[in-house]
Amino acid sequence: MREDLNSILRRTRIISGSILFFYAATHLLNHSLATFSIAAADAARVYFIAFWRNPVSEILLFASLALHILLGVQSVLGRKSFKMTGREWVQMIFPFVALLALIPHVLTSAILSRLFGVNDNYELIFAATIIDPAKASANVIFFSLMVILIWTHGAIGINGLLKFRPTYARLQRPIMGFFWAVPVLALMGFFSGLKEMSFLTYAHSQLHEDYYMMTLVMKAIPQEAFPVATMIEMMTMNYYPLFLLALIVLAVGNVVRTRFFGQVTITYPNGRTVKVASGTTILEASRIGKIPHQSVCGGKGRCTTCRVRIVSSDGSLPAPNAHEVKAIKRVGIDEDMRLACQLRPTKNISVAPLLNPENSLASITSARALTGKEQQTVILFVDIREFTKIAEHKLPFDVVYILNKYYAVCGEIIEANGGRLDKFIGDGIMAIFDGTGDINQNCRNAVEAASKISKSMANMNAELKMDFDEEMRFGMGIHAGETIVGMMGYGKTVSETAIGDNVNVAARLEELSKKYKCQLVISKFVAEQANVETAKFQSDTVKIRGRSEPLDIFYLDNASQLAG
Repeated sequence: MREDLNSILRRTRIISGSILFFYAATHLLNHSLATFSIAAADAARVYFIAFWRNPVSEILLFASLALHILLGVQSVLGRKSFKMTGREWVQMIFPFVALLALIPHVLTSAILSRLFGVNDNYELIFAATIIDPAKASANVIFFSLMVILIWTHGAIGINGLLKFRPTYARLQRPIMGFFWAVPVLALMGFFSGLKEMSFLTYAHSQLHEDYYMMTLVMKAIPQEAFPVATMIEMMTMNYYPLFLLALIVLAVGNVVRTRFFGQVTITYPNGRTVKVASGTTILEASRIGKIPHQSVCGGKGRCTTCRVRIVSSDGSLPAPNAHEVKAIKRVGIDEDMRLACQLRPTKNISVAPLLNPENSLASITSARALTGKEQQTVILFVDIREFTKIAEHKLPFDVVYILNKYYAVCGEIIEANGGRLDKFIGDGIMAIFDGTGDINQNCRNAVEAASKISKSMANMNAELKMDFDEEMRFGMGIHAGETIVGMMGYGKTVSETAIGDNVNVAARLEELSKKYKCQLVISKFVAEQANVETAKFQSDTVKIRGRSEPLDIFYLDNASQLAG
């Protein structure tokens, strides 16, 4: 039940945070229009108000805000240790600091607009910000910090949610551009609005209207509303720091308490042990004890690379939660195996991580090597047709010469087009194109490499025919999609490679080149991403072994026809 509750709370935090992030994005984009003029921002504000200030949206918004704050407090008070990454520290600290400015901003705006009927338009907001010269600088700083801190918190959270989606790699650049652009544009709009308001005030002062901003504010806000706004600000400044202090004391107290009371011992292979607070995940325990532990998804229950075998336990273990059950069913692992990122033992337990066993960790020294990542990758397979028959009638030295010539031709082209040689498999080559971070460009690079390989192999065959009276036929397959990339191997034979269903699909496409008696087979996805002129290709829909869904493909007899 506890695990299920944790899953529900996590989902609630994601949903409420997403709603708040969407509100923040629309609100800040509205601010950005003040770059053009205050009137432009107010014109767009009409639609913003219509969307967000209706009973349904308001209930949803304020409920999300309350839930997100409460869940944030619960998360802080529930921590068993403060061993966190920099990103986790930012996620925890930034929103609580930002609340110092956000609380009076939200409460004042809500009360003035709903209880006193104040039209809190941009002209009024800018005027109220700088009406008091003694507080103007502080108001500007508070607003700027509020934007930066809250937006950073939200952007990190949304990015963490999106980065395991299949389309993330293809959309990463526009997503990151959006994350950077919104706060910059909002702050530009805010400062432009303040500048325009100052100019308006100066212009009216030339007309002997010295109290333009004061008159504007006094007309918009009823006299009886000022004490309310002042009280909200004073209460926030007086009591919120006390709340933060109490939160810090309770959180530290909980960590200290769990360190000396209610601990469990996690035992790893070779007798290594880590003592952690009861309810800490096995993966967290590994990180606390600086024990390398594979986790491709970062501990979110979306993969099974962190799984451990339960060697022994002093008591019954918590039942698998929804994330763990889904992952276990997908992979079909045994009952004595659990996901380290989800299992929170309350009794002493002995486990054995199934990936990166101790005897292979000695050969891996980099931190990158101990982790993997999911990413969009383009895979190219090249294979010589019936090379065994060619080799049967050649001396070993000739076979080695031909193969090395073939490897050199393909390798140089692959590397020149932004790819990297992954492995040589007999007379086959696997290459990975993931260098640019742009799936479209990676696909174009792979297709271009295939075209140039075809042309170079024709030249090579012309040379070999003179010396060996042989001609090598070959086939290529290209596919792209989500793969797991990481350092894999044993001992000194460790290299970065890609594995996964989409790698297998690329290999199957290369095999199909035999069926179609062609040089190149590519998936429709690659063709679309690379913007290939498919008129030169023939098309088909094929059943790929191991896949339930058919795959649309294109194939070309002579890949050199694609050369630009």
